[in-house]
Amino acid sequence: MSFLSSLFGTSRPDDTQKAQILRDDGVRALQMGEIPYSVKCLKASLELRPDASTEGLLAEALLRAGEAAEALPILEKFAQQPDCSPLLRHTLARTYGRLEMYDKEKETAQALLDANAEDADALFLCAEAAFALNDPFTAVASLTRCLQICEENLEARALRCRVLAAMQQWKEALEDADALATAEPENETFAHLRADLLAKTGRTNEAIETYERLRALNPFDRESVLRLGELYVAGSLFDKALALYDEAIDLDPTFAEAWRCRGGVRHHLHDEAGAADDLKHALELAPANEVVPDGEYSNVENAMNDRYRSLNPYGF
Repeated sequence: MSFLSSLFGTSRPDDTQKAQILRDDGVRALQMGEIPYSVKCLKASLELRPDASTEGLLAEALLRAGEAAEALPILEKFAQQPDCSPLLRHTLARTYGRLEMYDKEKETAQALLDANAEDADALFLCAEAAFALNDPFTAVASLTRCLQICEENLEARALRCRVLAAMQQWKEALEDADALATAEPENETFAHLRADLLAKTGRTNEAIETYERLRALNPFDRESVLRLGELYVAGSLFDKALALYDEAIDLDPTFAEAWRCRGGVRHHLHDEAGAADDLKHALELAPANEVVPDGEYSNVENAMNDRYRSLNPYGF
């Protein structure tokens, strides 16, 4: 039975009625969060009767479904109309950004700024594109102006924090990270940003405390394990690092990087057999990850990797 037949059974409404019923079902599904069904209904409605408002709803549903590439032609079509709303142009610019079409994102956002220099969202989008296009100074300037207009814009503050960190402006980046953590103390992404910057600015104990808190909140947080382990090893806290990796591997035996890092700790503790076993497990789990950090352990690991591969008939 076809999709339309399953909806309409044996009754025979005309195409206009069918299209309206499908559109209404698509809207209801969209409101209820049933996104795949909404997309299906709206597409079926448009097959029966072209309609601009239904196309707009389909674009919204596709974006919510993560299908930005499919939504883009619809958005571009609407953007060519002289009465296109600023809201739709913002959506178009964000869609370009999601698709990493940063030149287009910049162009669209700049057109919005030409119409309204105080458009905070357009400033953010310009900054996002500028950062991706290796123009961090423009990005910082746009984000600073955006925050002057709307100080509560955490998305803009988080991006400025990342841009400043990429520029190695650690102190200024940490000021943004502190503001983010104050605004949303339970936000793990913001906590990670702040912990990284605390470590960069030499406030190691505070960074360790933050990562330990993140680990307590989410024991499966791989990034916290790796960052915390790095700090333990840098401080020669090898027993703590070993216990950390033991726990991480117990919780998730597929965590290849934890196996590799524990092998490094065991090497420092002169447990060469344990180190070799951990490296073998890491290579089995992630055979593509053959590049390791610099240092004495790198040479040992690479030699072990080569030896293991030579004994491995499958070429892992």
